Amino acid sequence: MMIVRAVIRSVMTYAAKRIGALAGVVLLAGCADADLAQLEDTLADIRRSPGGQPPVVTVTLPENRRLAYLYSEERSPFLPPDEVVQGGMSRSEGALAPDQQRTREPLERFSLQELRLVGTMRMAGRQVAMIASPDGNVTSVKEGNYMGTDYGRIAQISAQEIRVTERVFTQREGWQERQVSLAINENNE
Repeated sequence: MMIVRAVIRSVMTYAAKRIGALAGVVLLAGCADADLAQLEDTLADIRRSPGGQPPVVTVTLPENRRLAYLYSEERSPFLPPDEVVQGGMSRSEGALAPDQQRTREPLERFSLQELRLVGTMRMAGRQVAMIASPDGNVTSVKEGNYMGTDYGRIAQISAQEIRVTERVFTQREGWQERQVSLAINENNE
């Protein structure tokens, strides 16, 4: 029985090879086009036709009319209201105005939302915090150091968080202080 199967399999394989070869010959024969002369004539006509740039078409645009703006005497909507400008504070005045002459510290390049408290420790009797910045660096800070873009000064460091006093400017009220804290987030580790 096995011999019969082997013979049938070899006959079928031989037949499949012959049928595949015959189909390939038929397909290749179908690709042969006896009318290549017409294609060559068309290409020769295209090559003989004058080349060059297409004609330039200029479009005339309608003349602009000057429009009168009815509210040109009023306050610009892009400027603050007059009462804010008149009663407002300048960035350089006020008891809480930050020292603009102070050399900025490395962590002042980043907003507080970008900084992450990764740990605290006690060194030489002082509490020190380790802050990770978006550029991949970890910086140690102590009370009195500055961090954040809003002139934040570290007021207190505890085992789980640091408290930062920021100074923000508003046109109406001038410089104001606000308290912000960064806590160790156990989920980020």
